[in-house]
Amino acid sequence: MPSITDFRPLTSTDIERAAQVLAQAFIDDPLCTFMLPFRRTRVKTLAKFFRAYGTVNIASQRGYGSGEPLQGVAYWEPPNPENLSISLKTLAKFLPLWLTYYPIGYYRAKAIIQTTDDLHKKYADEPHYYLDNIGVIPSGRGMGIASKLIRPILEQADSQRVIAYTDTVTPFNVALYEHYGFQCVTETPIPGTGITVWGLRRPAQ
Repeated sequence: MPSITDFRPLTSTDIERAAQVLAQAFIDDPLCTFMLPFRRTRVKTLAKFFRAYGTVNIASQRGYGSGEPLQGVAYWEPPNPENLSISLKTLAKFLPLWLTYYPIGYYRAKAIIQTTDDLHKKYADEPHYYLDNIGVIPSGRGMGIASKLIRPILEQADSQRVIAYTDTVTPFNVALYEHYGFQCVTETPIPGTGITVWGLRRPAQ
């Protein structure tokens, strides 16, 4: 079990705060910038996405947080995950996105998203923990919050002797993940986008 303090599973009461944390954390993310070029509305659109996304993942016990109030959020997919069950009520939470620039942005980024999925399948084709999303609010950076969201799950991976995998489009993040034992297995530029996808795999230790 996780041993690092200030690390807890998220509950339904955390959905709104988690959405705001990730929206702030991802405002300058290269993929989000590519998808949502208008910075003035980007945070609101991201919050709508992460509100719906968080609803699904937290209900499936994939969400973790640190800080009180919440300052960091991570969504981890476990080995051999069950398919996400999305009810009509939950699906309705994605509807506000259709009134934003998000559908256009998603279409523009299809090649990036598809490449990311393909690399994931290629380099993590066995049971593994997948760090899907992690974000810390700007005011909470440099305080070890990311470590609190990463190390406990890596401890579980090691105890179960399975690998961990993640990916990023932010160059700075590569060194961050390498600090935790991940090894960069691919650096794949996406033609015509200016985006590069790094895939990182961590063997059990």
